[in-house]
Amino acid sequence: MTLPPLLDVKDLTVEFRQGRRTPPLRAVDTVTLSIAAGETVGLVGESGSGKSTIGRAVLGLNRVHSGRVRFEGQDITHASSRTRRALSTRLQVVFQDPYSSLNPARTIGQTLAEPLLAHGRPPKHTMETRIARMLRRVGMPPDTADRYPGQFSGGQRQRIAIARALMPEPRLVICDEPVSALDLSIQAQVMNLLADLQRDLDLSYLFIAHDLPVVRHLSHRIVVLYRGRVMETGPAAALYADPVHPYTEALLAAVPQPDPRAQRNRTPGRAATTTPAAPSPVGCPFAHRCPHAVDLCRREQPPLLPLPDGRAAACHRTTELRFLSTARQAQPHT
Repeated sequence: MTLPPLLDVKDLTVEFRQGRRTPPLRAVDTVTLSIAAGETVGLVGESGSGKSTIGRAVLGLNRVHSGRVRFEGQDITHASSRTRRALSTRLQVVFQDPYSSLNPARTIGQTLAEPLLAHGRPPKHTMETRIARMLRRVGMPPDTADRYPGQFSGGQRQRIAIARALMPEPRLVICDEPVSALDLSIQAQVMNLLADLQRDLDLSYLFIAHDLPVVRHLSHRIVVLYRGRVMETGPAAALYADPVHPYTEALLAAVPQPDPRAQRNRTPGRAATTTPAAPSPVGCPFAHRCPHAVDLCRREQPPLLPLPDGRAAACHRTTELRFLSTARQAQPHT
């Protein structure tokens, strides 16, 4: 028996008004995704792709124009503030900037107590015990509770932000670019912490990032967004090793390579996907940058179609391009 998903987003569309005479900006366009209990789904794309807008819509911070959001089987698309308050014990968020997400005038202990106080007033000793236990769990000493955010580094602050999100014992945590503001070595430490917490606490994550290798490290499945639409989705390992959509290939090509020769070989492919031309109002949103685009791509928007290996891609030429890629790989190297 297949269990229903913990989070189920169906045909989500989010629009923003730009003025009385200007058509609204469609930031998210009919996006569908789901997250099972204990699963991480990565949401990846360039700046402006709509990934953070999706996270904020799930949290109720952005108004949903159309579509549906269900959490634990409950429709929360247009949930009231009272319902959202109750949901906060099971649905939490870790934001991008560890320097602005913590109140500098409150001690860490006061900050971590806020989620508990929002749903009652537990005994002081119980609250202090839970705070100390959570700080230890994220790798911070218990005396952290008596200090202020300004006394900690960015990586330490993000650990504290993670601790705050976990205080009410949620089932799903939305991680909105949680490591993008950190140094690379600190990024790895925080990513490993999130993986350990997921294993120990049976957490689910919606992990939002613009860096595909970072998303791959933690995610079971990945959803690739471009201009508010899903370009490709599938298991993380398969999508990273053998991308189907040209945009996913472009994201991988943008990742710096330590080998200078390998980096030079990627230059032509990167240049082909960074043309400054404006996208067409019809057709595939990536057609103006795609080196494989044909006239059909500029005239008709491709649907997101399932593939035999469990993935799905929104590309008119998926079958043809996969055949060509397989043929190239089969050629003997000289």
